[in-house]
Amino acid sequence: MKKVVVLVLALTTIVGTSFAQGTKPLKKIILSNAYYTAPYCAAFNPAAIAKAKELGYDLQILDGEGNQQKQLEQARLAIAEAAGFIYFPADVAGSVPIVEALNKAKLPYVIVNNYTLDALKTNNVPCYVGTNVKQHGHNMATLIKQLLPNGGNLVAIEGTAGHAQTIAFNEAFDEDFKGTNIKFLDKQPADFDADKALNKMNDFLTKYGNKIDVIVSHDGGMLAGVISALRAAGKLGKIPIVCAGSNKIIYDAIKAGYVYGTSTQDPGVEGALAVSTLIDIINGKKVPQWVELPIKPATKATIDNYNWF
Repeated sequence: MKKVVVLVLALTTIVGTSFAQGTKPLKKIILSNAYYTAPYCAAFNPAAIAKAKELGYDLQILDGEGNQQKQLEQARLAIAEAAGFIYFPADVAGSVPIVEALNKAKLPYVIVNNYTLDALKTNNVPCYVGTNVKQHGHNMATLIKQLLPNGGNLVAIEGTAGHAQTIAFNEAFDEDFKGTNIKFLDKQPADFDADKALNKMNDFLTKYGNKIDVIVSHDGGMLAGVISALRAAGKLGKIPIVCAGSNKIIYDAIKAGYVYGTSTQDPGVEGALAVSTLIDIINGKKVPQWVELPIKPATKATIDNYNWF
């Protein structure tokens, strides 16, 4: 019995010394990322991890696989064992059960990247860290108007049909092109996939040919497919492109003159801001319901003012 007591005392001393020396285990937070493998998240995820470590937290990132049911399970895991949760949703429409579960559990959480301001209020989300997604549409519309001051014809390679981003972009275009001579000949979803974008762009070129004045790509990943189609058709650099995003594909294409401009968004800044905001909430600090990530249009003259991934 004496040996047991001595052993317990020894372990207590070791643990106590460990805490005193500043080696206390980090607190755990969980991030469920619906687009874990997307190029954007190759910059978002490491920045989030680095910021968490800097602030004394261990961030575990889980692949949501674009599946809201899987993300609901990950939210429940966070409720059971984490100090807080970062939710990078697959889509706004499917987020309601997850938001309801988090609100009911009263777990500190933030939503990042893709959420509408209307849904933020309707769904009683305490904090969203990200852009006003619709602003990307307005930024692209500004660039398109610079290219087509007297009007012209557009085609668009969109993300997923019914996706909140797709809807928001089109709402902005409808508002900004109302009363102008700028119109869409066609819009087709490519599900954020470069190969699908290539096929859709080939279809546009076959169907509309020289009627296309500007091409709109809803992100940089699909832009790679658009560029491949134009190159194969001998039209690369002959039809200006406007897009949204800040990846290296876009940067290089603007430098080369294939893309006129883009609406920028910095994933590293967003990842770090999401983590620091969540930790503020965990620590009882008051934060705004919307912590805005600024986004601006960029062209060849200004692209070196922004970060690219």
